[in-house]
Amino acid sequence: MTLVIPNAGEAAYLDDQLKNAAPEALDLCLYSNNYDAINTSVTASFTEVSGGGYAAKNLTRAGWNSAVGGSPSSSTYGAAQVFNFTGTVNVVGYFLKGHTSGVIRHAERLYAGAGQTFNNGDSCSVTPKITYASVSND
Repeated sequence: MTLVIPNAGEAAYLDDQLKNAAPEALDLCLYSNNYDAINTSVTASFTEVSGGGYAAKNLTRAGWNSAVGGSPSSSTYGAAQVFNFTGTVNVVGYFLKGHTSGVIRHAERLYAGAGQTFNNGDSCSVTPKITYASVSND
């Protein structure tokens, strides 16, 4: 589905690129509410998965691959992040937030409708990717 970088994420990414001497790491979080990210989304717009052995993944800056230039340009996180569940959880998508600040960076719906149910012994794999393209929007 479509990755969305909300306004708060745009500002945080720009600060990380241009201002912050030591940009913070990011947390990869799964969310369970039936929600599509929009430009005004904030971290509180998403209901983070809880229970079932779930824990957010900390993504270090060194773990990102070098960006690939093109139209669009993109960077992926080195290895797929695997969430192994020990109980039942519902997953709709994922979001990245600042590890210390908690500020949203981007979000992407992974499953249609009310999401996908995972049970004990199931796993969900996510490879975060950030894409920049020249477009006209808000």
